Amino acid sequence: MPGKWFIRLLLSYLPIFILVIFSLSIIFFAIVNNVSREQAQRVNEVFMEQILVQLDRTLEFNSQQIMKETSYNDELKGYYFKSSQEVFESLVVPSKKLRETIRSLPLVDSIYMYRTADEMVLSKNVIMPLSEFGDQEFAREILREGAPPKWFPVRPYREFADEPPTNVITLVRNVPLLSGDRGFIVVNVGVQELAKYILDMSSSKFSYIQLEDQNGTDILNANAPQNGSEINSAVSAYTGWIIHSGLRDGGLYHVFSRIHWIWLGITAGTLIMGFVWFILATKRNYRPVEVIVEQIRHFAKQKSQLLIANGGNDEFRFIETALNQLVEQSNKYELQHQEDLLYRRQYFFQETIKGTRAISPEEWIGELNGLESTHELKCLIVAVIEIDKYQEFTSAYHQRDQSLLKFVVKSVVNEIAGKHAIPVWSEWIANERLGVLYGTASDEEASLRILKNMGEELRVWVENHLHFSVTSGIGSGVVEVTEIPLSFEDARNALKYKTVLGGAGTFLYSEMNAKSSHTIYRNLDIIRKLTSCFKQNNEEWELIFEEMFLNLHNNLSSKEEIIIAVNYLNYHLNQSLEEMAYEYRRNWDLEIYPKLSGIVGKFETLDEVKVQYHDLLGETFDHIRRMREKRSGHTLILDIKSYIEEQYADPNLSLQMISDHFQLNTKYISQLFKDEMGEKFVDYLALLRIRHARQLLEETNASIQDIAMKVGYTHSLSFIRLFKKVMNVTPGDYRKQKAM
Repeated sequence: MPGKWFIRLLLSYLPIFILVIFSLSIIFFAIVNNVSREQAQRVNEVFMEQILVQLDRTLEFNSQQIMKETSYNDELKGYYFKSSQEVFESLVVPSKKLRETIRSLPLVDSIYMYRTADEMVLSKNVIMPLSEFGDQEFAREILREGAPPKWFPVRPYREFADEPPTNVITLVRNVPLLSGDRGFIVVNVGVQELAKYILDMSSSKFSYIQLEDQNGTDILNANAPQNGSEINSAVSAYTGWIIHSGLRDGGLYHVFSRIHWIWLGITAGTLIMGFVWFILATKRNYRPVEVIVEQIRHFAKQKSQLLIANGGNDEFRFIETALNQLVEQSNKYELQHQEDLLYRRQYFFQETIKGTRAISPEEWIGELNGLESTHELKCLIVAVIEIDKYQEFTSAYHQRDQSLLKFVVKSVVNEIAGKHAIPVWSEWIANERLGVLYGTASDEEASLRILKNMGEELRVWVENHLHFSVTSGIGSGVVEVTEIPLSFEDARNALKYKTVLGGAGTFLYSEMNAKSSHTIYRNLDIIRKLTSCFKQNNEEWELIFEEMFLNLHNNLSSKEEIIIAVNYLNYHLNQSLEEMAYEYRRNWDLEIYPKLSGIVGKFETLDEVKVQYHDLLGETFDHIRRMREKRSGHTLILDIKSYIEEQYADPNLSLQMISDHFQLNTKYISQLFKDEMGEKFVDYLALLRIRHARQLLEETNASIQDIAMKVGYTHSLSFIRLFKKVMNVTPGDYRKQKAM
């Protein structure tokens, strides 16, 4: 027989057990209901997106087909480009092609073409003047405002003035596509067919789909029920239309949805009642246990006194040792936590300036180091300080000394900022780069002047006290914390000018950007031509060399501008020769290039630079020519060059075509071309075509399309894109500049 305490405990906790099971059951059903609702919502969302994608694809397909037909179909183009006396070519054939096009395009209701020359409109049924056409108001609106780039919203359309209108959505495309001076073509998709197409995909008695155009017009004719509930909506990136989806009222889903909150309320109330019951039952039944605890405590007190009397050799010594170990371990964890904080701050700094994640205002305020008063700052500026010749730096100093010197540089940056009363936060963001975030109370222009002076102070201090130098790149000023990555990017871009201007300096991005637009790139086009001729062993390089220095002389260039131009020449020559075979550039790498680099810092007059450069470049030119003449492939590459010069206007000119002509392997020709010419075949051909195109732009009045065809491009857009990439201007702008 069970004892009295067993029965009492069982009767006390059995109802709680039943109550918990009941509560868990209710919670389970509530969770199932929630999961079902979320799944239904997700399925509905995917279904809605699928409909929207299918609709966009269908309309986009129609748009692409119309663009294709109007651009390349001679039958349709005959209406615009054939003489009106050629009735068959200008009317019968286009009308027939219109009917075929309507049958081939899904959902298209009608198509008509407007011709600017005589203001006539041609549809699949009739040709008539615009003044008698039923859709003349829309056509005149297109003539006034131009063709919209996307589908026109729902509008009424009638072909004849006396027939009832039909709701359509419209696509308009110019003929020709770019200028539209011949007219335009109008494609109408029937709203009724479009609605049927969508409703056939979304047919369901539990859900609905509603589609609105840009003006809010319901395309599906009020498909949404008045008592339905919307779940999802989305906007088409292609048409700008808004699609809504939801569930119609009724059914088990809505029954479960309505009692969902009732379930949660019952569950919460039951749990509270069970918790109170548990406390009361435990308190009543704990009394016997409490008596036992008091007895144990009394016994433990007696035992401890006995142990102390015996010298304390008991469990308390073990407990004391354990507590000491716990305290010691806690101290170690605290030190580790402080180190982790330093690393975390460095990582947070890099996230802030690089913009790798969004930083909330609360995080920003909580992590500030020297910028506590950001609410008073008008301008935030990032600077990047780089140790010059870092490989020499690492070779000269031990790892420990490197860390100490970096700490010194960082400390000097902070001291200089403190002297100018400018809040600063600096962290090493790479082995050789120190990132610095400044906050100032001045505007951007004044702040940049101050920071440039501070950069010069740092440079002078490092040169006077340490055995290396640093270069500072200072970005543009920003106001918001979220814009700090923009300033950081500008600071890194400013440091790129170190290659041209040399190290141990302070570069403002705003100054460098303006400089690059005027002085720095003034001779860039000449330098490109010079390096191209030099690399190809073309003796015209000397004439271009004379032209470059004549420009520097006639423009009364300053010493700084001369240094910039010469450094650019060094850079481009070195980059070009690096692509050639090593035997050609060995003498350049070991002797010529170091001598050219040394000229920059020692000259006093422009003539000195010119003479020394001409002698060294002439020596290199002769060396490369002699080496080429000794190689077995030299004669072959000259023949290939001559062949390319003859065939450059052929759009089909390629390595395969050259390979077939000379009966050689394409890989062999490609490698030979790169070794001998220092560049890839495609780059050489592109520059050759651009050179001839420039000559045509300067000397003739031919159109861009004609020039593109003459230099080997069947599509003028490809020619314009390549020309802009090489020359940094479009062909039209280049012609205007040369004319001026």
